[in-house]
Amino acid sequence: MKIRSLQPSEWRSFRDFRLHALQSSPGLFLTSHAQAAARTEEDWRALLAPERQQIFGLFDDDRLIGITAVFTSGEDLTTAMLAMSFIDPVYRGRNLSRLFFAARLDWIKARNFRRVVVSHRASNTTSVRAIRAAGFQPVGRRSHTWPDGTTEDEISYELKLVEGSQDR
Repeated sequence: MKIRSLQPSEWRSFRDFRLHALQSSPGLFLTSHAQAAARTEEDWRALLAPERQQIFGLFDDDRLIGITAVFTSGEDLTTAMLAMSFIDPVYRGRNLSRLFFAARLDWIKARNFRRVVVSHRASNTTSVRAIRAAGFQPVGRRSHTWPDGTTEDEISYELKLVEGSQDR
């Protein structure tokens, strides 16, 4: 297995994989399948342009089997946000999420962010284990209505990269 940054020229593969993830797991992501399906080619290419974000692909040989992303958190250029993680179900249970965290944290550290945030749906116990194993600490919980129409808490975590970082 290898992980690498996806390039704008790979937008079709990324789009197809992302749409599959959103359709097969509609309650896990903040974006709905309909929202993503409405994106243009330009939108998909822009997501893969690494100015303020990076999307990574996990590959088994040449086959895309997972995606994950890191974004700058809005206008706060000191905070990175992890998102969009999905591994093909056939490949789950192999501790591959550690590759996601390593790639994203390497990208983040090279850009001098002060902290990293991530969140998940409360019932997503797989995410809890992976997030905690990467060193994140819980910082909040709020009610959220997910794209599948259900309301369930969203749990937020933080990893401080610079001692003395301030919470938002």
